[in-house]
Amino acid sequence: MKFIYTIILFCFLLISCTYKEASKVAPLENSFGIGDKFRICLPENHKTGYIWQINNSFDSKIVDYYGSVFRGNEKGVDFNFKTLQKGKATLNFALIKYRDTAEVKQFIIDVQ
Repeated sequence: MKFIYTIILFCFLLISCTYKEASKVAPLENSFGIGDKFRICLPENHKTGYIWQINNSFDSKIVDYYGSVFRGNEKGVDFNFKTLQKGKATLNFALIKYRDTAEVKQFIIDVQ
């Protein structure tokens, strides 16, 4: 019986720790509730020398940045966040190599 409770607890923790995905690029908005964890996945191949960087000028009272994780050349990089309070925050990213910017992306996060 203890084993079943352990499995149920593990499944609950696994589900509660999953990140939602913000995939709509501006001008579209990504909506989340307060306390939601979400990620932005961007394609990144280190063989090219280009990497995605986040501009830290977003409203940190609305969204908290948890860091990024590179998941390989085929899956790219995940930028992880958590919503803190109601409002809108704009997250800006640039694909750069040295001082050369190849691409920019913007994500609008609407916390309800």
